[in-house]
Amino acid sequence: MRQRLGGGQHIIALVALIVGLFIVLSVLAPNTYPTFRNIASMANQMAPIGILALCVGLTFLVGGIDLSIVAVANGAAIGLALTVTALEPSLGAGPATVVGLLVAVTVGAIAGTVNGLLVSYLKVHPIPITLGTMGIFTGIATGITGGSTVYGTGTLNALGRGTVAGIPISFLFFAAIVVILSVVTTRTRFGFRVYSVGASEKVARFARMNVARVQVGTYVLSGILASLAGILMFGGTNSANVSFGSSFLIQAILVAVVTGIDTFGGRGRIALVVLSVAAMQQIQTGINMALGTWGGANFAAEFGWGVLLIAVLGISQRMGDGSRAPGWRFWLKGKDQRPDAAPPAATEPELAGPAGGAVDPDGDTTGALRTTDQDPRT
Repeated sequence: MRQRLGGGQHIIALVALIVGLFIVLSVLAPNTYPTFRNIASMANQMAPIGILALCVGLTFLVGGIDLSIVAVANGAAIGLALTVTALEPSLGAGPATVVGLLVAVTVGAIAGTVNGLLVSYLKVHPIPITLGTMGIFTGIATGITGGSTVYGTGTLNALGRGTVAGIPISFLFFAAIVVILSVVTTRTRFGFRVYSVGASEKVARFARMNVARVQVGTYVLSGILASLAGILMFGGTNSANVSFGSSFLIQAILVAVVTGIDTFGGRGRIALVVLSVAAMQQIQTGINMALGTWGGANFAAEFGWGVLLIAVLGISQRMGDGSRAPGWRFWLKGKDQRPDAAPPAATEPELAGPAGGAVDPDGDTTGALRTTDQDPRT
């Protein structure tokens, strides 16, 4: 498992990036940047993007991706707003808010289930599947609201704007989710299987894992997390619209990539999302400071995110540790070098024995997993 979490060099690099950006931006704007108010504001903005990055990172780990997360977040926020507004006159603010939160989480769970079932049983790549469901979810939300913004009654404003000892509640909420998800992915049977399926679906099947169930469970968890991001977005503005957070998807993918989670699956550390989103938020603040009130600031920022995402992906591929596909060389070697193309005849006998390796809490033999999927693409 330690090998799949990655080395400590990446943690050092992220910390150095955060410190370096903080020093540079503090020198450029000494009166406004290194203030507690600005840091608290950045922490508040980090929360929804960070949770969406957790969705992307989690699906990366299982060898997929979820591009519908922003549509799910907006759909959950719209469901929450409509429910609270409709029920508050009869039930009161508290019960109506509780029902609204349950509706929002249910929307996320249903959306995640749809994504998971389509990805695992149709055997189609997650990119076209989740692009399609993104359009479906957005279309349903647009049909319900007519494309208009819906408003709540203000019962969740504290979640998006409140603080505890000066720390935004939204950031504390995000940090708690990171801790829980980190434990789930590294200390539980489910997490073990997510890494195993992401490393090699074929080897996981040989180890008698239910690959489809792991994939569906991962996408359901991603959908629920997206709904929590939608709740935070709603709490910050007391409103919801299908077009909110249009730039969040590319930022979430960028954060997940910078975190060091392998886009091919099976490797990465979810907890590092906190460091990555902190670095990305500093860059966002730097862009805003540099562009000021220029009318094209939003376009320039989205342009910059796109360029940065491609650059980070390219650099991470070229500077890999040799155990993963090194960019263009992967395609030159052909599809038979993919990790899920490991020769069955060579792996099956090893999987049958105890192999002296780690054992899945469910009793699955895992030592063979380590011997057969360590370097399948080379």
